[in-house]
Amino acid sequence: MRIPDISFYDNFIRNNNIKESKIAKYTKQIASGKKILAPSDNTIDTIKAQRLRRINQTIEAYNRNMDQVNTVLDVAEGALGNVVEAGMETRTHIIQVLNTGVMDAEDAEVLSDYFTSMRNYIIKQANISVGDTRIFGGVKSQSDPFDDIGYYQGEERETTVPVARGVELNTTFNGKEYLGTVKSGFWDGTGYKIGIVKALDDITKIIDDGDLTKLHAYFSETGFHSNTETIGTSGTLTINYGGSSFSVSYSNTDTLTDLVNNINSAATNPGVKAFIFVDKDGVYRLGLKGQDTSKKISISDSNPTGLIAKTGNVKAILDEFDESFNKISAYRSKIGTQINVIEDLKPQNEFLKTEFSNLISKFEDADYASTISELEKTKVAYQALLASFNQNKDLSLLNFLK
Repeated sequence: MRIPDISFYDNFIRNNNIKESKIAKYTKQIASGKKILAPSDNTIDTIKAQRLRRINQTIEAYNRNMDQVNTVLDVAEGALGNVVEAGMETRTHIIQVLNTGVMDAEDAEVLSDYFTSMRNYIIKQANISVGDTRIFGGVKSQSDPFDDIGYYQGEERETTVPVARGVELNTTFNGKEYLGTVKSGFWDGTGYKIGIVKALDDITKIIDDGDLTKLHAYFSETGFHSNTETIGTSGTLTINYGGSSFSVSYSNTDTLTDLVNNINSAATNPGVKAFIFVDKDGVYRLGLKGQDTSKKISISDSNPTGLIAKTGNVKAILDEFDESFNKISAYRSKIGTQINVIEDLKPQNEFLKTEFSNLISKFEDADYASTISELEKTKVAYQALLASFNQNKDLSLLNFLK
């Protein structure tokens, strides 16, 4: 009589399933190269790998931003570099003109054309773009940030992108600052014009007018629509000329012509000649010229909201040129610093990405030698299980009765 053992079969089925599952698992690990085939295989390592993978995705985004920013920074630095080089070359000719003070008509025409071409070149550089983005227009990057006269019409707010945690770099720039603009235009509609361009326009206008002595004069930053426009406020100007000074009063009904006459007729005037300068943009500005060109001229106003508040202080052409030039040079250096930031950060990002990838591999990837060894051991155990089952499945008590 044969006595079936249900417990024996249940135990075999259970162990058989375990061995088959392990063999399937190790086989899949070897085929896929992954030791974690499902999150439930190792929840902790799965979570760690997911976190590291998200960090790597962020680093990849940073690196893409760096590539974009690096192109913009290279173009911006190159454009400002071109402006600086043009400014250095142009300044040399300005000094020559200031020192000479006399030229024939032909030389004057050549210089006037030269200064005009240089100011046009500078404006073109200021409107440089990457693709269809004008990089010196701030957030308003779809149109030229500077008009044909050199006035800024972009936005002061810039756009930036992150290139590392807590680090953002420019993709557009505030051209009002980076191109060294200065106050210009009419006092009641003050704009900001590239200072180098403004200085070149003033020089060109003086050369074209023929009175080169005005090259050494000082001019108000902004001005009036005409010489008969009233000042509209009252106060007293103190004009400093070298170590001397004198005062001139003005009233709200005085015109720019009246102010010029009052300065020239002042009894204590030590040698300052006032005049009206109509610049290339059609603005009527106050001009002051000293008999001794080595003496500096400056003015102050007794009324804090008076004439100077409207038209600004007076500046020499070369001083205005240098103020703008130095500002452009400084912002060019600032862009260079941002380029250095990318050069420092990108290798760090690549190193971190590699290290995190190695950690992900440590958590997820199979150890082939160890996995193959486990597979072979499991196969041996499985074969032993099958052999044991085949030997014992037909046992019966009748086999022991004799």
